Amino acid sequence: MSKENGRIVQIGIIKILALITILFLSGKSDTSVPGFPPESLKKEKPPFKTKQNPPGTVWLRDSVFIDVNPVKCIDYMEFLEFVKVAYNQELRDSLKNIPSYALNIEAFRSYMRLCGPDKALINKMSIPTDMKLSWNMNMNEYMKSPNYKNFPIVNVSYNQALTYSEWRTDMVMLYYASASKNEKQRNKKYYTKIRYRLPTIEEWDYAMHKFEEYIFTDYHVYAGEKCATYEAIPQKKNLAFTYIPHNIAELSMTENIALGLSWRDTDTSANYSKTVKYFRPSDWLGFRCVCEIVEY
Repeated sequence: MSKENGRIVQIGIIKILALITILFLSGKSDTSVPGFPPESLKKEKPPFKTKQNPPGTVWLRDSVFIDVNPVKCIDYMEFLEFVKVAYNQELRDSLKNIPSYALNIEAFRSYMRLCGPDKALINKMSIPTDMKLSWNMNMNEYMKSPNYKNFPIVNVSYNQALTYSEWRTDMVMLYYASASKNEKQRNKKYYTKIRYRLPTIEEWDYAMHKFEEYIFTDYHVYAGEKCATYEAIPQKKNLAFTYIPHNIAELSMTENIALGLSWRDTDTSANYSKTVKYFRPSDWLGFRCVCEIVEY
């Protein structure tokens, strides 16, 4: 690799890591959903002493947290950009064995630069940009236009969602290790081991009942307009779970089973725990993650 190419790759890694920090760890925006948590949830407490919530999530039950919004186009694009720069098998294995605190992030960036990309993985994780959507748009415009960066990513396969969840776990664990100066700080502020994954059917049903006050039924989305999906509801520092019926159905941990009501549903009932079969990536189908505390 030439010095110039190496410098470009290094800049790319630094930029991506900075954006990951902004996307996953700030959770800030111009407006917020009202009053979270609602009165009905204020007495409900986790069965353990809480630390900082895993980025982008609120507590659901037991040792499980859940994303406040579906994964957005900008989130998935950052994932793709990282995969294109440095996410080969060597790096993926190394990320599982980093120290829990006092990680020298500059040294690790240099190591990532040397690892390079995994071309086979890039191909597997990419979404065809020329794919036509059910409205007057293709995936290239939908994924890459600033106008839709906060809209839910669609046309993602089950395996792509699993790999995204694994990468997100790696990035958060990397952040915890680099942000913690010592063992005491790490143990006090961050969980020892976390894992992002897709929600189970039971977890989704529980979320629909627990957060029923944050189901936004007054959002009208349907195919035929400029865009059939709807933008994530902006939030400030105190994140809140949100769900918009008739936006997208969401992948579950059970392959070929999706959850909730999408823009193509004609069901007018409040059947937010509805399960639906799917057989391929679709423009009515997206996903959000849950985050499990594996080790406190």
